[in-house]
Amino acid sequence: PLISASRWLLKRGELHLLQSEESGIFRRGAGRLCYLFLFNDVLIITKKKSEESYTVMNYATLDQIMVEKIENTDHPPSPPPGKSGSSVPARGAASGHLFRVVMEKDSEGRREEIVLSAEMLSDRARWIAALMHREKAKPDTVPKGGTS
Repeated sequence: PLISASRWLLKRGELHLLQSEESGIFRRGAGRLCYLFLFNDVLIITKKKSEESYTVMNYATLDQIMVEKIENTDHPPSPPPGKSGSSVPARGAASGHLFRVVMEKDSEGRREEIVLSAEMLSDRARWIAALMHREKAKPDTVPKGGTS
């Protein structure tokens, strides 16, 4: 179940869903805003219905999630100050700060891959760090100070 007494919220926020696998759940949602809830053991991807309610689009336990930063090499450099053009990326545009989330097993047991866009570079960095945090939280399996 998604509701559990042993689950707590680590991070939540709004991101742009830019791309997903053709056959996946997110196909129709590409290009839209989505709202992520990152708990200590699960990532829940939703769309906002109203100010206080959300519809779950998909979810996966954190041990089934991989995340990677996408460097945007296609984006031309910003024009120098005083020249025409805007140096501020459009909200939700592909010029945002991208990262990929791969769910090896989603809520339906399928592999799902999505590309998300954060408005700020620091937002992307915080999301990636939060999504990868569980790897550091795992206890060491190698005993320290063991005999050899």
